[in-house]
Amino acid sequence: MIDKKSFKKAIGIPLEKAGFFKRGQSWYLNGKDAIVVINLQKSNWSELYYINFGIWLNAFGDTQFPQLNHCHLYYRIENYFPEERELIVTSCDLDRSSLEKLTQLSRFIEQQLIPFAWECTDETKLRVLMIKGVLNGGLVRHEAKVYLMGN
Repeated sequence: MIDKKSFKKAIGIPLEKAGFFKRGQSWYLNGKDAIVVINLQKSNWSELYYINFGIWLNAFGDTQFPQLNHCHLYYRIENYFPEERELIVTSCDLDRSSLEKLTQLSRFIEQQLIPFAWECTDETKLRVLMIKGVLNGGLVRHEAKVYLMGN
């Protein structure tokens, strides 16, 4: 079993080190064309947390700290990284997690999630990800799909 503070540090430290700004339960990465939001959401029924990932497209308006549910695209991170699903789910369940799992989660955030987040701040790269179907695993607002796909 892991405490909340250790869990949140395992997520927050690598994100803040990479230039994300923390506000509430969310971390924000401001890029040239988009803002990436990484948000923690606690389950109402257990000690399980979800790590959500949102993308606010600057083409639709300027904002500094968009709420996740206002983002043009948003997902749970295991939708982008299905091969890491077990690590993510186990690490985010405070009753099942361990210090070793949190270390692995921090490494995953540093090595995979952060580079992906930086990629998602560039409109050209977002268009490629959309065309390849990488962004199909969650909610994509119609206007964002039209904008990114050019239809």
